[in-house]
Amino acid sequence: MACLLAPAVAALSLALAAAPAQAKNLYTLDPNADSTGPIVVDSAGNGYVSWLRTGSPDQVMFCKIPVNGRCTAPATLPLPSGVNINQYGTSQPYPVLAGNNQVWVIAPSYVVGDIVYWLSTDGGTSFGAPVNVTAANDYADETSVDDVLLEPDEPYLSDSPPVAYFDIASSNPGVGYSWLPSNLVPGGSEATAFQFANPGSGGVGGATLGEQPDGFPLEAYWNDSTPSQIFYFHQTQQNGSVAALPDAWTSTPTLLANGYLPQLAGGPKGLFIAYEAYHGGSSSTPSQLIVRSYDQTSGTFGAPKTLVTDPQTDTALSDGGTINENAATGHLAVVWPDFLPGGTVMRLWTSDDAGAKFTYVGKIAKVASAYSGSTNLALNAKGGGFVTFQDSAGLQVANLTLLKKAKKNHHGPLARSLLSVL
Repeated sequence: MACLLAPAVAALSLALAAAPAQAKNLYTLDPNADSTGPIVVDSAGNGYVSWLRTGSPDQVMFCKIPVNGRCTAPATLPLPSGVNINQYGTSQPYPVLAGNNQVWVIAPSYVVGDIVYWLSTDGGTSFGAPVNVTAANDYADETSVDDVLLEPDEPYLSDSPPVAYFDIASSNPGVGYSWLPSNLVPGGSEATAFQFANPGSGGVGGATLGEQPDGFPLEAYWNDSTPSQIFYFHQTQQNGSVAALPDAWTSTPTLLANGYLPQLAGGPKGLFIAYEAYHGGSSSTPSQLIVRSYDQTSGTFGAPKTLVTDPQTDTALSDGGTINENAATGHLAVVWPDFLPGGTVMRLWTSDDAGAKFTYVGKIAKVASAYSGSTNLALNAKGGGFVTFQDSAGLQVANLTLLKKAKKNHHGPLARSLLSVL
């Protein structure tokens, strides 16, 4: 989740202004997408995105996007031969980068209760055959897969075949956690998947994963109650040979705040959470975009920092944005939608001091009607990156270049350009 960001906001702004232009600031990756497009970047700034394309069942898609370029050759990842998988397909696929030029695509199948993965050992140019993990208790079996992280301290990527371990968050109707070793064999028992007990009142609307400074995962989620509330569970100890047993986690959830749509990002400067909160504590619609940092010693998040307070008409109860942290420097970026009367736009904030101060950079993308799900963000070493989201036109890809402002003409008012700021 965490990628590279330029070390100063001023330098970032200059870099964005001078960056090579794409064919468009925003383009449609797939008009027939049936999911959002989680995306990650490598050290060179190339993007790796996976998504579902509408079909019977939905097709699992993957594409490698060159830095400052666009996807030209999306690939279909074949489903395994098992009749159930071919009948029902998979849930949201997630790309995960690892060492030794490895690209993994992880896709649980909630109907079947299994996990399918594909592995590329040549940087996403080609993939091996799909592996259908059918070990007992390998997926928490919730409807939605919300996040997938590589455990950095666990993988044996130089083995043949490579071995990696993944944390998976899922939700609906409850909140689930899965711990997947890639070397499982049918009938194996090393995988661990469970649903957290007593996640709070109301159905779980979504979940997110982050890595605590000690390397253990933390899973945050929100409930669709009145008002909605954000909770989290966190792993507190290693338990035997398997790190993910339920009793290695806190037994009851910790209440974070009244709010919606939490997103986590961890890295060298700690773990951070971004979410929508209610202005004044409670209301029918959230209006404040909040960021908080995590304290490993107390197991709690610090004081809220408000990035913006929007009119409640410009926020939504089910569609949010995301936060990302630079894996090398800890610089932070937040991308979040603004549901303006004239049309939705994506906005960018950055911080280079561990979240002590955020700078609003500006609007970076327009959104068509029917924005759904959440935003995905991947940052490269030069201050740019990729943003993906789904709207009525399909799966969209944008860079971090600011939308162009309208220019004056000699005949009176400002002329509107297609990329003018709303």
